[in-house]
Amino acid sequence: MAGSTKPRRRRASAPALRYERRSGKPASAGKAEKKGEWAFGCLLFLGFAAIIVLLAVLDRLWGDGTWQWAAKSWPGGAYGFAACAGVVGPCVLVLSLFCLNRMRWRSWREHPGSTMLSTGAAIVSLAALVPYVALVFNAQDTGKWGKGRDTPPSWVFSYVPWLWAVGLIATLATIAALACALVMHNRRHPTP
Repeated sequence: MAGSTKPRRRRASAPALRYERRSGKPASAGKAEKKGEWAFGCLLFLGFAAIIVLLAVLDRLWGDGTWQWAAKSWPGGAYGFAACAGVVGPCVLVLSLFCLNRMRWRSWREHPGSTMLSTGAAIVSLAALVPYVALVFNAQDTGKWGKGRDTPPSWVFSYVPWLWAVGLIATLATIAALACALVMHNRRHPTP
């Protein structure tokens, strides 16, 4: 019976059954995750604190002084400045969205230059929106915001009361023009 069959080799275990050796203690992975969560929480708290400080500083820098300067030296006065801000704000927002859309994070190693350029342009354009928001909120400051004691209204609200309407009309017209341009572009170049 010592037949003609050859002795078979033992099969190797499946990859799921193989053990990998790890250096260090088993609990070190849990500590690293907790440190990462702690660091993320601290960064989040510092980010919120920085935003609050930034808004307070921007109210000082981009508040009534900017509107008074625009009323004296901008062509068309404060109303011309509000119309210009109403046009520039949506354009900057569309630019930042376009740059964020062009970032290639999955293949950034293949295209590092274009990815970093798009990231930088998106950050700069989003940062340019912060003074825009400060100007808009300062123009709307009636002095009755909040539930505490009433404060005097801002200079721009006192002396140029219909400024918000000019800025709003310019913003809506710009948004409509940008939407029409996007629709025309999509009709000419349909995406596959």
